[in-house]
Amino acid sequence: MLKDLKEVKFGIYEHKLIENGWGYDVANNTNTFMFFYNSGRNKVKGYLSYPKNISGKLPVIIWNRGGNDKSGLLDDFLAVGMLGEIASWGYVVFSSQYRENDEFGGDDLYDVLNLINEAKLFEFSDGNNIGMEGWSRGGMMSYLALSKTNDVNTCIIIAGLADLISNEKYNKKLGIVYKKHFGTDDVNEFEKKKKERSAVYWPDKISVNTSILFIHGTDDDKISAEDSKIMYEKLTELNKNTKYDLKLITGGDHYLKNKKKEVALLRRSWFKSNLQFNS
Repeated sequence: MLKDLKEVKFGIYEHKLIENGWGYDVANNTNTFMFFYNSGRNKVKGYLSYPKNISGKLPVIIWNRGGNDKSGLLDDFLAVGMLGEIASWGYVVFSSQYRENDEFGGDDLYDVLNLINEAKLFEFSDGNNIGMEGWSRGGMMSYLALSKTNDVNTCIIIAGLADLISNEKYNKKLGIVYKKHFGTDDVNEFEKKKKERSAVYWPDKISVNTSILFIHGTDDDKISAEDSKIMYEKLTELNKNTKYDLKLITGGDHYLKNKKKEVALLRRSWFKSNLQFNS
């Protein structure tokens, strides 16, 4: 169960920044909380956001962050803005910070899977109506999660890492990340671990129950847009009856910074079309 649920509150200055950055509804009509939950023997930090005025149970979104270690961590401000934006669309949103001993797609996958279980038990959650969203490394975590559960109705993967091996050549810094978190002197074992984290090698394991929207900027210099193209093509070929779509954002960088409104509209429309509301 969620522990130490603590509401995130700000003064006038931070409140105004959120209102200017994410909109009036996010700043004024959502609640965001920090909490801890158990994942195996680990106590993991997470965030929760939902609309202030709830009538009945709402669909759930599991939001998977990018980065590694402290890079990409949500703080209170970002949690209110990024998770609150989705909550303002009418969802209960959960996000894991992942365990402190980051394995970059190893046993930290269970931090996502266990969060799904926690989300189902929350009083405002419709546990049969679950979506997921993953950015960058969070895309990798989403692919891994979808290979282990059929509970996710729909997913949005944005600039998602799907091929660790090709992207190590595309972005040299990724090799350092791999070595730190799951590296080994055994070359064959190291390659095996990369493939275990790379959805391009096992698209057939991804749940056919999950519709997926792939979004990727064409100018992404951190994770190649080819990852999203290939995953879209492989899954479309494998699963004729599952809904997939690919949106390549012309000129978009890894963070899609200059395409924020366009991407928000795509995400909101996808979730609305692929998750059911009780009311």
